[in-house]
Amino acid sequence: MSNGKVDDSALRRLYLVVLAFPLLAVAKMWSLEGPIDAFTRVLYPLVVLTHGGLLLGFLSRRLSLRAVGYGTFIAITAILVGRVATWEMDLHSRPDDLGLVIVSLGWFGVAFALAFVVFGTRRGALISVVGYLLVYLWAGLSAAVGMLAGGDYKELAGMAGAHGALIAVVWVLARNTEQLAAMRARMDLLALEATTDPLTGIANRRRLDDELQRLVARSRRHSEPFSAVLMDVDNFKDINDTFGHDVGDQVLVRTAHQMGTATRDADLLGRWGGEEFLLLAPHTDNQAALALAERCRRAIRQTAVDGNGVPVTASFGVATLRPDDDARALMRRADLAMYTAKSEGRDRVVAVPDVAAPVPQYR
Repeated sequence: MSNGKVDDSALRRLYLVVLAFPLLAVAKMWSLEGPIDAFTRVLYPLVVLTHGGLLLGFLSRRLSLRAVGYGTFIAITAILVGRVATWEMDLHSRPDDLGLVIVSLGWFGVAFALAFVVFGTRRGALISVVGYLLVYLWAGLSAAVGMLAGGDYKELAGMAGAHGALIAVVWVLARNTEQLAAMRARMDLLALEATTDPLTGIANRRRLDDELQRLVARSRRHSEPFSAVLMDVDNFKDINDTFGHDVGDQVLVRTAHQMGTATRDADLLGRWGGEEFLLLAPHTDNQAALALAERCRRAIRQTAVDGNGVPVTASFGVATLRPDDDARALMRRADLAMYTAKSEGRDRVVAVPDVAAPVPQYR
């Protein structure tokens, strides 16, 4: 459950059973004995129309789960209320066999439990309790005026006790599940905050470190290509000094967004630190990584500093994992390539094979 409601997959299985079972039961009874009274002659077609229509809408997904839930609850409740109301208005229609009465009352338990699923924990509990009181108030009054034989009180009391216990158990389970779902949501939120850069909303250094180690290990284990693209915003100190840190922050936010538009679903983009960004590209060889970095470089140039038309540029270093590499060696070569791009004039992409000199210096 989430917020007192079961998840979609469990909900679909539940509705499938609740909708299909009455159809099967009606088909069996209809084939064996046919309608036995006026209500049954109305009930059987009604079950076929309502449950059959809901089942078709459910299977074809033309009806939402919410609509199926409301429709199922209303249909079951209406049929049960109609059944007992007919017995009250036409005493001759009441069966001599108390077992049939108990079976009909037993289906109210399904309605009580279904209320929690359809309406959530709080409203489901209210609807179930109100329905329970109304059903057994009717049953008690019926017994008081002599419509039940003396020996039938035990069965009626047992059914009332079972339904009361059912409502209590379902309420406890729904409440506990709701609390667990809320706790899990809080944990997921904390985990997201712990791995997300608060300024740009992309992965932070902690998550990048974890994913880098994992992807390097997977790449070496399966002999798959893997590349890292390290990017640094050009002249970022000048941007901060000239326009202020608020503008600098906006440049970082827009830069992250522009890079995100140029990456693929499998890539992981994160803020490596300051104005440096790291792009982890699994299943990507050196040539593909160069093309990916070039798309990012062009996307970033669409960002202007403080709306004055001066484009933001960035320098990229690309490194592809070698058989003898670990994560530290890969990042050292990406860093070397990025520094080379800086020293050669910035606003460019450089790969490790292009680097033959020691780490250059740049301002």
